[in-house]
Amino acid sequence: MDAENNTILIIGGPNAGKTHFGGQLYGRLNARTERYRIISPPDDFTIFQEVLDNLNDGKSSGHTHVTSNQTLALEIEDNAGVKSVFSFPDYGGEQIKAIVNDRRVNKIWKEQIDKSSSWMLFIRLDEVKAIEDVVNRGLPDQDVLKNRTEKSEPMSLSDTAFYTELLQILLFVKKVGIRQRITDPKLTLVLSCWDLLSDEDQKKLPKDVLQDKLPGLFSFIHGTWTEDACKIIGLSSTEKSLSNNDSDLEFVKKGPENFGYMITATGEKETDLTFTISTFID
Repeated sequence: MDAENNTILIIGGPNAGKTHFGGQLYGRLNARTERYRIISPPDDFTIFQEVLDNLNDGKSSGHTHVTSNQTLALEIEDNAGVKSVFSFPDYGGEQIKAIVNDRRVNKIWKEQIDKSSSWMLFIRLDEVKAIEDVVNRGLPDQDVLKNRTEKSEPMSLSDTAFYTELLQILLFVKKVGIRQRITDPKLTLVLSCWDLLSDEDQKKLPKDVLQDKLPGLFSFIHGTWTEDACKIIGLSSTEKSLSNNDSDLEFVKKGPENFGYMITATGEKETDLTFTISTFID
């Protein structure tokens, strides 16, 4: 595959972990010690500057402003000399919500979608809300039933419906049909903040965790993409929770480059975060 066709688009809602991943990935690529490296440093990498500074101080980075829209295109190569372009857009995660809620894609997003060959969708499962039904709700008391009927809450999409709708919108914009299973664009589902899942879930394969938490989304992906074109991985960019205010001394002492890992589709723990790129290219 030519370098210009290896354009990877990062997609993530608010608090999904894409900013920390971007900072950690850029640091690993720039160090030129892992499987992939940057061919030539970009003239402007301000979209990573704040997160890099915070990580070096052992702190969490703040959320990207909702109206922010910048893109950093990194030309990278692997140890065999195969070149790719890693496109990292910097945007507020609320924009992803707006795409689904408004059923609209602006010009900037359309350009990003059109030129992308691979998608990296971040989903944070520890914040997924469990859907109540007759099985897990049980039989409530009369007082509880009365309170439910008196309170009217605005209807909102479930997490399964949200992410399924998002993917369908992106495919529609890219003019990709789903009558046959998709091979292009490739899709990697990143289950972010893996370290915050339960110990039991962390022992499972990422695809099994997704199937347990969001079975409808899992079925949609499994039936829409070919097996070779879709991967589900776990990711912990910082390996631990960091504070916005107080520095983590261990993190500062060892350095951000010694924290973070991914769980491959087959369940192996990989500390080289640039390995995430190979899910598209190899």
